[in-house]
Amino acid sequence: MIQIKQLIKNYGEFEALNGVDLEIKEGECVVLIGPSGCGKTTLLKSINRMIEPNGGEISVDGRDIHSYPPEELRRNIGYCIQNVGLFPHYSVRDNIAVVPKLLKWTKEDIDARVDFLMELTGLPRSYRDKK
Repeated sequence: MIQIKQLIKNYGEFEALNGVDLEIKEGECVVLIGPSGCGKTTLLKSINRMIEPNGGEISVDGRDIHSYPPEELRRNIGYCIQNVGLFPHYSVRDNIAVVPKLLKWTKEDIDARVDFLMELTGLPRSYRDKK
């Protein structure tokens, strides 16, 4: 579970996040939707410690995110990357499998996870090998 309490992030005078509260239960799929500049990416980057918020608390499985090594935290939190974060020369399957491969998962486990996530997000199996 991910818990966010009163998260604040300022860039100078600009308030990217102002008192965000959010709870994501294990197994839930959450989508952040909003216009450019509303704080979606800032929130995601705060959760995985790519940026430090100015205030508030974030915990994963009941532990403050600062108690995790950043690499471990990032490898154990899944989120969809779009546009520039994708590898254009990789297939859909290979883009989804990047972190499991880094974690040295078996091919069978990777394939099962790819299939699960594609089904969860509504991507047809025919997209699996599409680049």
